[in-house]
Amino acid sequence: MQNNATYVEDVSLTEIKKVLSEKSKEKELNYEQKMAYEHAKQFAKLTIAKAEKLKKELLEIEDITDEVATKIVDILPNQIELDLISKKNKCINDDNKQKILDLVSKYKKEE
Repeated sequence: MQNNATYVEDVSLTEIKKVLSEKSKEKELNYEQKMAYEHAKQFAKLTIAKAEKLKKELLEIEDITDEVATKIVDILPNQIELDLISKKNKCINDDNKQKILDLVSKYKKEE
């Protein structure tokens, strides 16, 4: 069996919340969409503008991928969480960790 899934882009919880909110105004969401919307409402920590701005700033850091930037925007990790993310995603080196933590700290204060 061949997997024909096409990669589009990584989407943050904030973006999911926005899309599903708009869609729910047009028609009723199905069960999976409702669950995703409730999850996004509960865990999305930033406004759409701040999430997009943070993601853009993260992508300016050398070697940070779209997937990792999206994960960081969703989680707004502390040092320990960032260490766990960096173990799985080798694109985060020790030099970048402090840059990421500084950005995250800035956006957490603005929450």
